[in-house]
Amino acid sequence: MLLLALLSPLAIHAQRIIGELESNSDGDMMFGNDTTDLDSNGKKKKKTVPVDVRAWTIDEIFGDRTPTDVDTLHHQYQNNDLTEGLNGHYNHLGNLGSPRLSRIFMERDEQPQFIFTYPLDQFLKPTSDFRFYNTKSPFMNLAYNFCGSKETGDDHFKAIYTNNVNKLFNFGGIFDYMYGQGYYANQSTSLMNATAFASYTGDKYNLHFYYMHNYIKMAENGGIEDEMYITRPEDLSQSYATNDIPTMLNQTWNRQEHDIIFLNHKYNIGFTRTEGDSTDMHEVFVPVTSIFHSLKIQKYARRYTAYETPEHYHSYMYLPGDSADDRTRNFSVKTIAGLSLCEGFNKWAAAGLDAYAGVEYNRFTLPDTIPDAGFGTLTKGRQTKLKEAETNLLVGGRLSKAQGKSLHYNVDAEFVVAGADAGDFTLNGHGELNMPLFKDTVQLAVNAYLKNVTPGYYYGTFHSKHAWWDIDVAQETRTRIEGELTIPQTHTQVKVGIENIKNYTYFANNGTPYVEDGITKYSNNVAPMQCGENIQVISANLLQNFKLGIFHLDNDVTFQTCSNKDVLPLPTLSLYHNLYITFKIAKVLSCELGGDVKYFTEYYAPDYSPVIGQFCLQNPNNKVKIGNYPLVSVYANFDLKRTRFYIQYYHANQGSGRYFWAPRYPMNPAGVHFGLSWNFYD
Repeated sequence: MLLLALLSPLAIHAQRIIGELESNSDGDMMFGNDTTDLDSNGKKKKKTVPVDVRAWTIDEIFGDRTPTDVDTLHHQYQNNDLTEGLNGHYNHLGNLGSPRLSRIFMERDEQPQFIFTYPLDQFLKPTSDFRFYNTKSPFMNLAYNFCGSKETGDDHFKAIYTNNVNKLFNFGGIFDYMYGQGYYANQSTSLMNATAFASYTGDKYNLHFYYMHNYIKMAENGGIEDEMYITRPEDLSQSYATNDIPTMLNQTWNRQEHDIIFLNHKYNIGFTRTEGDSTDMHEVFVPVTSIFHSLKIQKYARRYTAYETPEHYHSYMYLPGDSADDRTRNFSVKTIAGLSLCEGFNKWAAAGLDAYAGVEYNRFTLPDTIPDAGFGTLTKGRQTKLKEAETNLLVGGRLSKAQGKSLHYNVDAEFVVAGADAGDFTLNGHGELNMPLFKDTVQLAVNAYLKNVTPGYYYGTFHSKHAWWDIDVAQETRTRIEGELTIPQTHTQVKVGIENIKNYTYFANNGTPYVEDGITKYSNNVAPMQCGENIQVISANLLQNFKLGIFHLDNDVTFQTCSNKDVLPLPTLSLYHNLYITFKIAKVLSCELGGDVKYFTEYYAPDYSPVIGQFCLQNPNNKVKIGNYPLVSVYANFDLKRTRFYIQYYHANQGSGRYFWAPRYPMNPAGVHFGLSWNFYD
């Protein structure tokens, strides 16, 4: 009911817009145009619709705001909806919104406790990336992207509405729906999100809140039966359309449903002082101490269903019955409260200091085979359930400096002092130095962390029809240091980093061999593994953009090497190049015309396990390499005041070759993509 109440203004606003469009009055809604009205004397008077929209993200614990761009930029808009990401850094299963994993190790985020959401980060965004808004007039964005036919293509519709009640209080809603039929058989995706959010940003009190509901359904095909359909189609007795190529699985689905409530609020205690000169004297509130509180409640459910599975596809069967219906749930509550000593309230307060304590509770539900296990046996022939709960007591703090022009830094620490994960700790540090150079500013930044954390619950315990384990996992220790140099004048950014990992935790396919038609093949079985030895990863990334008149060349080059490629495979090089021209038509229509290429060197890329919905190492007895294939697309990208739109011919160089995003999961064939984004400010 709350969600419907908050989203109802969007529907009313949309109805009015449709009426204006039907009456050909959309010219009055152009960005910055004046609208007319009549005064009391019947004369026309002019008023200007304000179009100012500000956006920011917040720190999940401390509630600190970080300004960010409203999503209205049109550069690279043609790649905004691709599952491989703007610069093609991700391996995935081919379809829109399908599970993906970054090939760039330094970009991989820490896995959440409910690990099944981790590969779906194209659609699911963490709290740290959630945008809150402040507007001078109601703001709505409607975006629609599509490609292909009804049988093979995909559609993505997203609507955002936000409005201020007054200068301080804002509310809004989001509706996001992805649907991909899939160019290959049995790989359809359907992802839906509905979110209501609100914020209050006063001098003394700040509040940020959202409620989010996600529903996700994905068909699993296990990849195509034979790579020959892609690599050597000329050897086949007949030609195959992509959706006619046989796949390993059918009638198999993964489903997830999420409910997430987030609240962060802060009360500032301070004083008022007068600032300015004789012509502009005004009072400013100066916070001295803050009391902050954060609450996050998450309810997750996952269901894996398989009504028909090939005889030798799985190595083991742990539960009775011909079909699989595996379900697991996770309920989580995390609440944190703390105090801040604010930076800059006097000359001695050169840095801010925060301290907090909190509690995290997790409850997990899994299938079981032992009668009366956990909380008892379920009747009516349903599977017994194992229920386990974990509670952790956390303490932490931050030392930070955000004011000033030259030096900024923050050092965060968090310790689990009691509970299931007692002894875990995380130390994070970030610092940046801004230095003037040739009438510009060069920034040198350093990021570092030391983590000693217990892998998530599902690495130690997982029960299903075809995957089952109850093991003890050791704490994983990670140490990273990364330097970053940014030179805006030359459009250059360089990152160099190194990470050391002990007890690296991962999933691997250790399926067993079988013989079919005189050929040895391997079934599938996934299990968690840990590498006790130290693993080092070294990475270097260069972003270098060139411009000559209307000609532009953007470059993204990443080099990686790993001391143990059998456990942590990474491509040596990952490249993205974008060559385009920019110009304007009639001084209002901004145009980009160009083409880009994505490429990575050959390597034993991670496989994908539908049973757990995670990427894993390939079976060591049946490994294949992917990569060494350029993916070329050409596009035309436009921006007309309130409206962005593009047309793209994706995979323009399709031909024979090993074009795979993951083993047995081909890239989508050549096709035309369209996209439109429209902003409304009234």
